[in-house]
Amino acid sequence: MSYDDLGLDYPDVETAWRAVVRAAQDLKHVFAARGHDPRDYAIEVEDDTGEIVFRLPFSEQLRSSLLQSHATYKLVGSHLGWLIYRDDEFVAGFAQRLPAELLVWEMVETRCAEHKASQVLVEDELVCEKHLCRCFKEAPSGTLLS
Repeated sequence: MSYDDLGLDYPDVETAWRAVVRAAQDLKHVFAARGHDPRDYAIEVEDDTGEIVFRLPFSEQLRSSLLQSHATYKLVGSHLGWLIYRDDEFVAGFAQRLPAELLVWEMVETRCAEHKASQVLVEDELVCEKHLCRCFKEAPSGTLLS
């Protein structure tokens, strides 16, 4: 574990997410050059109180960069907060729904830019919603989600 004492400040979670995704692209090569498997590491982003806002495992970044054409994001909420999973792997947790949704849609947009489709499942104590990204809507009928 390495802790960055200086850190960088970002105006919002979405901007921080984009910066972390770019940094992960560069850092995975650093780990590989040192003989370390980048999938054993993650980048965690904290707010000014030291609470973790989100976590990007390098395994998530590596999986996104592979040819996997579909992903399922789940937002699971309760009175305790909101958890984000991608293909059943924990990504982040938030106290409120809105920042969790914003982060998920940022991840979905990143995949859409690469023409990779996603579905988003939102579950709380009352409802379960399913959303398909625009890439999935453009996919040929019969395309299966992973």
